[in-house]
Amino acid sequence: MIMDQETHPAPLLKAFFVVFITSLLFFYEFSLGNIFDAFGPYLAHDFHLDSTQLGLIASLYFYTDLLFLIPAGLIMDRYSPRLVICFVLLVSSSGVALTAMVHTTPALVILRLLMGFGGGFCLLGCIRIAVNWFHSRYMARVSGFIITMGMLGGFLVQTPLTILISAIGWRESMFVLGLIGYICMLLIFILVRDVPKGFETEARARKVLHTETGLLRCLSMALLRKQNWFCGLYTGLMNLPIFMLGALWGIPYLTQVHGLSVDQAATVAGMLYIGTMIGSPLVGICSDLMQRRRLPMQLGGIISIVLILLVMITHEHNFWFLLTDFLLLGIITSTQIISYPTVIESNSRIISSSSTCVISMMCMGGGALIQPLFGYLLAYKGHALPLTTGIDYPAANYQFAMWALPIAFLIALFCTLFIRETYCRSMEE
Repeated sequence: MIMDQETHPAPLLKAFFVVFITSLLFFYEFSLGNIFDAFGPYLAHDFHLDSTQLGLIASLYFYTDLLFLIPAGLIMDRYSPRLVICFVLLVSSSGVALTAMVHTTPALVILRLLMGFGGGFCLLGCIRIAVNWFHSRYMARVSGFIITMGMLGGFLVQTPLTILISAIGWRESMFVLGLIGYICMLLIFILVRDVPKGFETEARARKVLHTETGLLRCLSMALLRKQNWFCGLYTGLMNLPIFMLGALWGIPYLTQVHGLSVDQAATVAGMLYIGTMIGSPLVGICSDLMQRRRLPMQLGGIISIVLILLVMITHEHNFWFLLTDFLLLGIITSTQIISYPTVIESNSRIISSSSTCVISMMCMGGGALIQPLFGYLLAYKGHALPLTTGIDYPAANYQFAMWALPIAFLIALFCTLFIRETYCRSMEE
């Protein structure tokens, strides 16, 4: 009933092709989580939203994502991941395309919820297909590639999407994004199969075993294993620079503390995404070749502490130093992706998706907590400065709030002490 672990289930080139096509799901869904950066001003104007309302509607994607993570893991383990992925893309793409046609705020809220519905399934679906097509010794580099595809989607909905909106309008651009989702769905439906040819019997046997075990038992197997939670906490903490500096607070921090212009600060903050795109597959390859999981994670925690402290102690205007440091920080914090193969190798194959949903919950939960926490720490010392464009804080406040990152990296490093080394071998082996 278990796939032969001593032989690779499919030719590598074909397996990578299947995972590449499947990763279009993560590419698309991750981009939807970031589209309000480009569409926000136009939606605020047309729907008469203030900044609080706009932020709340944008955040609905992430709350829906969190809500569906556990059901998504159980569904991916029990049913055909290919068909589930296609259904998810149908719902999300329809939510995007219909947004181009609505004119009321309640309708916009409902459609944003539909976009977030797919977010809970995107990474789990890609990981489920990858587990079926790859030997465990390749899982770190494959997981890194999938994460890179998601980061690429997040990158392309920034400046390129802004240019598209300026050229054809926001409603037309939203419709184009919906069309892209439908195309991704068709490609996955036509080109992807759940398992390699010849392994259908083993896949059916796993699903039967999952059914016989029962949903609650499978869920408890995933949620009660300490290894899953320590790996999830490590990933959530190491991913905080993306949510804290890349998505929200990076530009004001760099302009206030380091004296960069807004354009320079945006470029430096963007290096976190570039670094993650470079680092995710690179870290995965290194981990697979070393046949170690815990050691690279520990090295990532140590070096990340050094890099963020270098940012904090450098006060003068030094654009190129900060550019390099943020790029390296993105690369090094990519050790977060090693948690995915570690969890997959530490759990039965029948609950691969359910077990990895623990990591996704911790990752998304970290993002949901760190943004308001940073804002609270900014205000904790008081002394807000009224500016022509709103309220800001002096450099000392930002430096105080930035201590959240080295502390987070230190806790992540501490978590690795409780992570059991798998030596790139699954528990079935």
